[in-house]
Formats: sequence, structure tokens, C-alpha cells
Amino acid sequence: MADMRMNKLQEGLQQQRRLIDQLRCEAQITRMRVSQCIEDLIKYCDSHTEDDVLIKGFCKPSDNPFKEKGGCTIL
Repeated sequence: MADMRMNKLQEGLQQQRRLIDQLRCEAQITRMRVSQCIEDLIKYCDSHTEDDVLIKGFCKPSDNPFKEKGGCTIL
């Protein structure tokens, strides 16, 4: 019975240590303003519009890797 309590206590301590380590890592992350991130995303999207098939589309329908290969068949 005492061994079970010690195991649970040790598991709880290990879990808390992992949590503290994770929080320390997150605290060191450099934060950016949302407005700056939005500007960067807009610039990125604008500069990659020509390469984006969701905006531009495919030159030929056969270039689309997501197009269904076969049609429906009725048995």
C-alpha cells in the first residue's frame, strides 16, 4: 500500500516537472504583436499568389492530384 502511494507521488512529481519544463520553454519564446504577424502573412500570401493552386487553379484539370480518378457506377 505504501509502495503504491510512493509510486503515485513520484508519478505526480514527474508530471509536474515536465509541466514546469514546458512552461519554461514557452516563457522563452519571443512574442510578436498580432498586427505584425498579420502584415507578414498578408505579404507572404501576396508574394506567393502565383504558386498557390487554391487561388490560381490548375493549368489543366489533369494536373489536379485531388481530382477523382473514376466516376460513379451503378451496379
